[in-house]
Amino acid sequence: MMLGIIHHPVEGLGNIKEILKEKDDLREVRADELTGKETPDSIVLMGGPMGVYEHDRYPFMEKEFELIKRTPKVLGICLGAQLLSYALGGKVTPGSFGEEKGIMKVRTVSYLKTLGDIHVFQWHSDTFTLPEGADLLAYSDKYFQAFLKERRLGLQFHIEVDAKMVKSWIETYGGNEEIVNQVKEHEEELFHTAKRIIKLWFDL
Repeated sequence: MMLGIIHHPVEGLGNIKEILKEKDDLREVRADELTGKETPDSIVLMGGPMGVYEHDRYPFMEKEFELIKRTPKVLGICLGAQLLSYALGGKVTPGSFGEEKGIMKVRTVSYLKTLGDIHVFQWHSDTFTLPEGADLLAYSDKYFQAFLKERRLGLQFHIEVDAKMVKSWIETYGGNEEIVNQVKEHEEELFHTAKRIIKLWFDL
């Protein structure tokens, strides 16, 4: 069973769910509804407005840390990647170089190098360190963007978004609506990149 963990109603699986639509065993759950007894084969951890360093305020994160450690295959998106880093021994802090928001280019290396330089959608101000033994897979001018440890893949950027989803984020969190137009211009490319990354994750 694959478990998709949602941290905020507007930050759902989006493109990931569309790409995985033939997965009959995909189940979605809110993070605050986790029991701590789940035994999935794989998990997808989505984004959210909270910070990992605020885990004292969000008790469900402790359940997520334990779930990450006992689940052999993990895909973490933004907050999900930061949860993954922390659970595996990394650190998560506010980014020293400010936020990254909108369509930006990142450079891929190692396991993701076949993707080359890719356009991705960013919406974050926190960053992570690489857990011991993890491989760096992508980076921007400011921050690490992706890492892999065994079969656990963390992505700082958002592969799940389309323009409709980003519009709902602007309405919920605030921000410049020009970002929605950026995503519209790159939607096809973003979806194609998401498919390629998910395939690489499945092949692990």
